[in-house]
Order: sequence, then C-alpha cells, then structure tokens
Amino acid sequence: MTELHFLLAGATRTPHLMARPAVTVLAEYRPDGDGDLRGAACADVDTELFYPDPEEIGAAAAEWAERRSKMVCAGCPVRTMCLELALERHEKHGIFGGLTAAERAALDQRRRRAAARERHAAGGAQ
Repeated sequence: MTELHFLLAGATRTPHLMARPAVTVLAEYRPDGDGDLRGAACADVDTELFYPDPEEIGAAAAEWAERRSKMVCAGCPVRTMCLELALERHEKHGIFGGLTAAERAALDQRRRRAAARERHAAGGAQ
C-alpha cells in the first residue's frame, strides 16, 4: 500500500488533466518560427504518411496511408491549429489537421460563402 501511495503522491486527483499552469501548456502548442507545432501527434511519424501519392505507391496503399494519417490527426491536441495554418498557407498537398487538400479546399470554399452571406446580411440590415 505504501508503494502505491508513493506512486500516486505526484499524481493529480484527475490524472487526465495536467498539473501545470495553462500558460505553460498553451506555450507548448504555439507554432515555431518555421510553422511547426510543438506537441503535434505527428512529430515522430514519417512525413511521407501525410503525402500519399497514388501514382507512386498505388491507390490502395495511398488510401490506407490517408486513413492512417487521419487517425494520427484525430488524437492530436493541435489539430485545429494545424488545419488553420494549412488553410492560411493554402497547402495544395498532404494531410493537415485531418483533412486532405480537396477537403480543405471544400472547407475553405464553405467558409468564404458563409462570410459572404454574413457580409450581405449585415449590409442588407443597414
């Protein structure tokens, strides 16, 4: 029992929460100067997984790589930031934030249409 108490002495009451100030946690997730996100789930994953080329590896292998990369993104704490950076940079290839280039383009188009509707609604109300 004392051994278990020793192991749990440094733990928090809610182990899924970090016992650090939020400022230090947020600092870990800020982009570096080159745009890399610290704390990203893909940091130790081969980058080729996020750029599947059906012509190079075949359609089935590319589909599998896409699914695997999306699984990595699904559990990433900086997924939203990664997606926003990819949208800002207009990334034309690869999987960022769990979305392919085509999915990001569709999302960007939906956002632009929504912004245009908001502008139109705001202008029509005046």
